[in-house]
Amino acid sequence: MKKQNLSRNLRLMCRILASVMLISALGVPMLALTAHAEDIPADDEYEAKKKAYREKIMADDVTSDDLLIGSWVTFYSFEKDSYEYQLDQMAAAGINFNIFPKDFGSGNMFDAAYWEDVEAQYAKRNMVYIMNGSMSESHIAPGLEYAAGKEHCIGYHVVDEPTADKFPEIARLVNIYREGDETRYPLINLFPSYAPTWALGGTYKEHVSNFVQTVGAENIDYLSHDYYPFRDGGVILNDIFADMEVLRSVAYENGKLKTHAFPQSTAWNGTRMPTENEMRWNVYGYLAYGFKALSWFNLVCPGSSDTEGEGFRDSLIYRDGTIRDPELYAAWSELNWEIRGLSDILMNLDTAHAYHMDRKAAGVEHLPDDFFIQSSGGRKDYIISVMEPKEGEDHYIMIFNKNTKKDEMTSKFTVDLSGDVKWLEYFDPFIGEYIPVEIKDGVMEETFRAGEGRLYRLRTDEPPVETEAPTEAPTEAPTETPTEAPIEAPTEVSTEAPTDEPKPSKGCGSTIGYGAGIVLSAAAVMLKKKKKKE
Repeated sequence: MKKQNLSRNLRLMCRILASVMLISALGVPMLALTAHAEDIPADDEYEAKKKAYREKIMADDVTSDDLLIGSWVTFYSFEKDSYEYQLDQMAAAGINFNIFPKDFGSGNMFDAAYWEDVEAQYAKRNMVYIMNGSMSESHIAPGLEYAAGKEHCIGYHVVDEPTADKFPEIARLVNIYREGDETRYPLINLFPSYAPTWALGGTYKEHVSNFVQTVGAENIDYLSHDYYPFRDGGVILNDIFADMEVLRSVAYENGKLKTHAFPQSTAWNGTRMPTENEMRWNVYGYLAYGFKALSWFNLVCPGSSDTEGEGFRDSLIYRDGTIRDPELYAAWSELNWEIRGLSDILMNLDTAHAYHMDRKAAGVEHLPDDFFIQSSGGRKDYIISVMEPKEGEDHYIMIFNKNTKKDEMTSKFTVDLSGDVKWLEYFDPFIGEYIPVEIKDGVMEETFRAGEGRLYRLRTDEPPVETEAPTEAPTEAPTETPTEAPIEAPTEVSTEAPTDEPKPSKGCGSTIGYGAGIVLSAAAVMLKKKKKKE
């Protein structure tokens, strides 16, 4: 645990230093930060690994095969700061995707020169975008023309939050898009469950299922919705998990479609700005449910005043281009990079189940009593997600901390290792490395930040053998002078396991048991025990 807590302190130090550098580079006025970097022990090796991993992420080509992080309203006045400056600001903050790549709003197709410039700017920063569009058929032909040959354009925006009666017309337009361009997807974003029943046309599950059936799963790359949980008075709408479950289950049952959502980062009528902990909770909640693309709502505060329309009054960047809360902005930026550090793994996984330990949660799956990991200390603030590989044999779980009040929380879990799973590895998204999890007497003790999800690879091979350090020589001088010259200690201590010990495989192997659709259940473990006895 000491190593784990030290690691978390180091991450905080790295985040603070990165934040200072980012904000300084962007010319943002600095506020005093509450933490002091000089109070945190330095770890040059960890920081070097973090820097190298960040550079790798930045260098890798971004496509729709990556976990995408973007925004809805993304730009403020170009008279204040240039288009190029604002894109640089986004790229530095971990943004790699935008629905509206320059000017906000559907229905504006602009012209060929406009889209040539957009393509050049996004290519320069290794970002991708969706082309403006609408439910007007007249926009399809020019959109297809402008998108042709543009590698960083990955789709077309069609409509936001359509009512159920619009689904047949949407299906017709999507078919036209698909006939003209099989390589890019039309994006339609659906209502949340708290929309009026007349708009949904039934229950929320019926609404989402009806959309997929009408448009056709083969025509949908991302099943998308929005839900804004952070309300005035410190309220958090936990029904968001029921919405996530609807999107997850419908997507999973229809060819394991990718899913997209809008984490909240704006305040308007009836809502408030989330805290750093709540932003992390919002994002990791979606990741626990297998979502593959996230667009913040919003990077920039919409509208022209705080009183018009829906009363938008605050965002990460205010509409005049100022960052009112540099510390929150820096934490948000680091969160984006943290999530991108999980991209290669999460994009190869589908969430088959997202089990809540809290049995009071409604509209969700609850953790089976015979699942191989259970809470040991009585805390029920967790979701355990069972994640299956699209390719390969590595299975994973994500343990997601639903608590947003405590900045850090340590919990114990009992782990049954008598079945297929022999040990676990935690994947560190900051440095891109696996770290073996310590399990003593069947108990795993892990520390979570508020709203954090921790990703674990399940291993079916024998765990690595730890070598013990040699006993140190006594520090006191001997009472008698030896007559023979002392034997010198070896200059290096071997850390390799004996050659006859089994070496861990790269992944889990293919022997992980499934019982009644539940991965690695205790029932499967017991079945294996019974066979051994026979």
